[in-house]
Amino acid sequence: LRLKSYVWAEVTERIGRIDAAIALAGQKTPDVVRMDAADFVDARLAAPQDDDSTRVVFHSIVWQYLPPETRARIEAAMAQAGAKADARRRLAWVMLETNRETFRHELTVRYWPGKGHAGGEEPVMLGAAHAHGAWVEWFG
Repeated sequence: LRLKSYVWAEVTERIGRIDAAIALAGQKTPDVVRMDAADFVDARLAAPQDDDSTRVVFHSIVWQYLPPETRARIEAAMAQAGAKADARRRLAWVMLETNRETFRHELTVRYWPGKGHAGGEEPVMLGAAHAHGAWVEWFG
């Protein structure tokens, strides 16, 4: 009930989505880990990675809530892991976050090892989206 209280009552399609999500979570309990975001990313990036796989770090509408030092630690960890990525153990950083200059919610990816302009140094915009999932505009 507490979770549902965060959804505006007049946005009925979101009520349906949260009901479906709660039902799904009831079928299989999600693995919830409570820890600092940078510590979490460090731990996941330190875990062994299978050959011929792409490790994906994904987040949405969270970056603005993290303290600057946490964001800096995550960026450093991603850059370090990206420098170690190769053709057999790739890394992708996918994010749906608010562009504070345009106030659009942009879906971007940084990918390692780099391939031309799509390397990890610069994010590639794949699309834009409504903050609550009402629509997605795909560019990618």
